Amino acid sequence: MRDLRLYFIRAAAVLCLGAAGLNMAAPAPAAAAGSAIIASEEKVEAAYLHKFLNYAEWPPAAFAQADSPYVIGVAGDDTVADELARIAAGRSVNNRGVIVKRLLPGDTLNGLHMLFVGRGERARLAQWLRQAKGRPILTVSAGDGGLEQGSIINFRLVDDRVRFEVALDASEQSGIHLNSRLFSVATNVVKGTR
Repeated sequence: MRDLRLYFIRAAAVLCLGAAGLNMAAPAPAAAAGSAIIASEEKVEAAYLHKFLNYAEWPPAAFAQADSPYVIGVAGDDTVADELARIAAGRSVNNRGVIVKRLLPGDTLNGLHMLFVGRGERARLAQWLRQAKGRPILTVSAGDGGLEQGSIINFRLVDDRVRFEVALDASEQSGIHLNSRLFSVATNVVKGTR
């Protein structure tokens, strides 16, 4: 359990430090050291979103072909969308590419495998989740109350760090199987939210 938690934290830190263009062999100037090492919420959330693909299993019918890419829709957070696209560029997960799509209110969720609703769309979270309900879409939200509204995974700040919680019933309703190793690093795993 502790090893997987450290893996997630290290993976997020490496991705974020790499994104900042830091050379880990050379120390940063003292004035910038504190701010350069602390990863932004958005970068950590993007790293988690990419990692979640390794811990979720979609039904075969969710993909048009055996090598179809994962499609992640991002609503309400352009910074997360940009960082996620950077992380996914040229990489594959489970022999599938990853495509990141920015979503606007009213856009369809057809073809998505994951939906991230950022803080900029908090007011419409319930609408996004209603649209995804009963479909094989891994829904991820950011902020308080995401699981109660039907999200499968919800990001929260705990002690100034990005953490996540998981709703098992929402996952089961979507037909997505989550690997139990994901639960060991979640701050909260809820069996029934509604």
